[in-house]
Amino acid sequence: MNNMQSMVESLKAENDQLKTGSAPSSLVLPCSPPSTSTSQPSGLATDIAPMELLSLSSQRNEVFTRVVVRIADQQQDFYIGSVRIHGKTEWSMLDTDISTAFRDYISQVDPSASMGLSVDSIHSYSINQSRRVLGDEAPESSPCDCLKKGPGLVTVALKGFKEKCVDSLVFETLVPKPMMQHYISLLLKHRRLVLSGPSGTGKTYLTTRLAEYLLERSGREPGPGLITTFNMHQQTCKDLQLYLSNLANQIDRDCGTEDIPLVIILDDISDASSITDLVNSALTCKYHKCPYVIGTTNQCVKMSSNHGLHLSFRMVTFSNNVEPANGFLVRYLHRKLIEAEDESTVHSTEVLRVLDWVPKLWYHLHTFLEKHSTSDFLIGPCFFLSCPVSLAEFRSWFIDLWNQSIIPYLQEGAKDGVKVHGQKSAWEDPVEWVRDTLPWPSAQQDQAKLFHLPPPTTGPNSAPTQQPSDDRDTSNKDTSLSTMESDPLMAMLLKLQESAELKDSRAY
Repeated sequence: MNNMQSMVESLKAENDQLKTGSAPSSLVLPCSPPSTSTSQPSGLATDIAPMELLSLSSQRNEVFTRVVVRIADQQQDFYIGSVRIHGKTEWSMLDTDISTAFRDYISQVDPSASMGLSVDSIHSYSINQSRRVLGDEAPESSPCDCLKKGPGLVTVALKGFKEKCVDSLVFETLVPKPMMQHYISLLLKHRRLVLSGPSGTGKTYLTTRLAEYLLERSGREPGPGLITTFNMHQQTCKDLQLYLSNLANQIDRDCGTEDIPLVIILDDISDASSITDLVNSALTCKYHKCPYVIGTTNQCVKMSSNHGLHLSFRMVTFSNNVEPANGFLVRYLHRKLIEAEDESTVHSTEVLRVLDWVPKLWYHLHTFLEKHSTSDFLIGPCFFLSCPVSLAEFRSWFIDLWNQSIIPYLQEGAKDGVKVHGQKSAWEDPVEWVRDTLPWPSAQQDQAKLFHLPPPTTGPNSAPTQQPSDDRDTSNKDTSLSTMESDPLMAMLLKLQESAELKDSRAY
């Protein structure tokens, strides 16, 4: 009590000094903008209570400042956390705080430590116009003084091309560093690369970023035509052949480099073998002056010893079973959660349980399609990137995604599998696993809202029904399916029964 009384008396004395215009030495307000008025500070009213003054003093002394990693060439910021800055904060202290924020962020986004990033990935950070390069001499102004000059924001720059590193590109794309270094090495050495793999594994996005990295590395100013994209689903081989022929003539005539693209992207190739042959035959001139060529295809490409793809192109195969695809979804969703900047959800075990369930769902569906479909119908992680990071939104989002998008896709995939391979293995309705593992609270009441996926048949009127059902007994389902196939009248009665059950479940 004596200490409290002493503190109150001290604060009253300081408040009196502020009224007369003389600032007490014990009350430091370094992070507040300098006042141009000669009157007393508006935040310190004459009738302010001593404990309110203590709280105000603490708030004005310490500023919570957002920290973002800035990808300069993309003009994109990624929020990673916040640090406290006050009048006595030194640059060395701030170095440690920012390094800690970055390390904590990476551990949340990349729990398996696959990306290969660490605090050594940080090159510098800036507060408004003041830039601090780690390991170099500190700016003259203190961190707190720098905050006065503009918005309260710390922008972190990661090591990139200028530092002969790929950390910035790895951070942005969420592709592990060893794999990114391998892709770039193949391009620099062979200049021609094809990314092959299922739809939705991020091939097109990665191709674009690799092209932009090559542009930065070249030292040429970004401009139209330096990166030329052909979408082979929309443009023909004749269009490409004509373009490449004209380009080869330009190279032969030693035209200036400003007229020749640095990178040609061939997106969505349907026949990689014929396209690569076309490129190889067209661009035979002055190999080192030819553009880089990067292609993407959803088709499986087989290499042969005499094939042009083997001779000049190098191929990278993306698979849902290995990096970068199999760990991408976890990293993306964890980043998305942090980006929401909602403290109530970032550390919520319920939200994390839901987000960590989504990659398991994706892998379950991938395994299902491997058993019952063809390679054309494999499903990539990009299918789930729209996943919300709040429990309230997730529930309705997933039910709609399952019934309106996933089930129709699985139906088509299963039909394709039967046509090509027949019945490859025993049928398992994927909804059973989903119903048993729904991760959100009170999920049992939503189980009946998820559509079943009956096994495909090859008849002309074999479209599977998409009716939810509460019947979990497999023997009853098998009996119903066989009866529907043999007795049209019974099939109609069963459908009416399912419709009635659907109405009951919706009412519930």
